[in-house]
Amino acid sequence: MRTVVFNGAGAGTGSTNLVALVEDGRIVAEQHLAGRGASEHFAPALRTVLEAGGWSGSPDRVIAVIGPGSFTGLRASLSLAAGLAAGWGCPTIGVTLGAAIRATLGQPDVTCVSVARRGRYFVDPPMGEVFAVSADDLDASAFDVIAGDAVSERETWPCRVMACVAPDALGIVRAAETQSSGPLMPLYVDPPEAKPPAAGLRPLPQ
Repeated sequence: MRTVVFNGAGAGTGSTNLVALVEDGRIVAEQHLAGRGASEHFAPALRTVLEAGGWSGSPDRVIAVIGPGSFTGLRASLSLAAGLAAGWGCPTIGVTLGAAIRATLGQPDVTCVSVARRGRYFVDPPMGEVFAVSADDLDASAFDVIAGDAVSERETWPCRVMACVAPDALGIVRAAETQSSGPLMPLYVDPPEAKPPAAGLRPLPQ
């Protein structure tokens, strides 16, 4: 089973994004990317890992993290993943960032807390919906254990902390084993900042 893996959810300067090739439970080749500015590097990174892995032909599937996370990073990575899968004629599977971190750690009770915009966090709990909350309003005492790239923003937490800022490629693949294949739809917790013009869209050219 040959799998191409994408994670474009990470934001900031840490190398929390990745493009990887996984075959039969082992990483064949991978490249980690910083969150900020990663969107323009996914395609070149994939070319690099395909050459490094010596892969030719079509993989068996494409698996990608669908969010929550960087708005631009998710759009870029998921668009590329979906387009390649269509060209290769293989299925796609999407997993949330929290599910991928839980599978990476082997800890089903972990709540993923990741950095969002404007001093807020995305919270991806083991049960329930993903949500966003301001850093000041986050009540971490409600969680058994947390992980994610927001953990380093505080010196102490009122719960157990696991040092995992991003999932690895094998964790992303393991998270996908319980999911069905389907379109890669980004998980946007926040609405997009871009809005249609107040006067409406321009008419189509004649």
